Amino acid sequence: MRHIACRIQLLAILAAACGPGAGAQDIRYRSRAQIDSLLNPPLRTDAEAVVRPARQTRDIGTLTEDDAPFVCKFTLTNVSGRPLEVRQVRTTCGCLKAEYPKGTVTPRGTQEITLTYFPRNHPGTVDADAFVYVAGGGDTPVARLTLTGNVLPGADEWARYPYAAGKLRMKRKSIEVRFAAEAKVTERILCANSGGRPLRLSARLMPAFARFRTEPEVIPPGCEGDIVITVEKALLPQGKGDSFSFPIVVEGVEGKPSDRTITVSVTITDH
Repeated sequence: MRHIACRIQLLAILAAACGPGAGAQDIRYRSRAQIDSLLNPPLRTDAEAVVRPARQTRDIGTLTEDDAPFVCKFTLTNVSGRPLEVRQVRTTCGCLKAEYPKGTVTPRGTQEITLTYFPRNHPGTVDADAFVYVAGGGDTPVARLTLTGNVLPGADEWARYPYAAGKLRMKRKSIEVRFAAEAKVTERILCANSGGRPLRLSARLMPAFARFRTEPEVIPPGCEGDIVITVEKALLPQGKGDSFSFPIVVEGVEGKPSDRTITVSVTITDH
């Protein structure tokens, strides 16, 4: 399967790593080497003289998506000879959460980093990192903590798609389109084909200012895809005001019209 949710999380992580003014649009134009350096930054050259992890990697074994979050602890020793303060612990996946106590670590003192791995909606191989940064150390981490393992699908393989229309499963049934200076805005809904036949989707009640498509055009059985909705500002009808909504009824699947209806909200903010 193509795990699109992980792709969205990756963009969010990269945007955060690039700074508060960056976004997914900026990241698309970065080279593979630049993206790799953001996801897997090299440690400081003197990292081993700053902190010393009791261990750097933990194998969490095999979990299922239905299992409770897995919690483990890593202990770092301050070997720098001076007081240190952990400024940030940045994880490389939305499935991983890091927690640590605030405060200064004295020389030869220890700091405990708690990592929590959330298996729900993350089937597949586990290879998640947490990078530790200290105050006064710039933007280069002093330690990398890694979780490895495997997550098996849960009892309901499609549970991460809560909305069903026949064999079509969707992550959400509504989107918000916001116009500032853009000429057109495109939004995506993560979806999946939980059936045994290919899905070719189309849409009813499409207004002239909106377009509907899927990527891929035909979603194979058991695979994931995107519903892609584009709204063009120049074609918006006059008199609608700065905010309005309209429905899209998805065709190509069974189900009640209400189950197959996507609500699109449009907001214009450039006045």
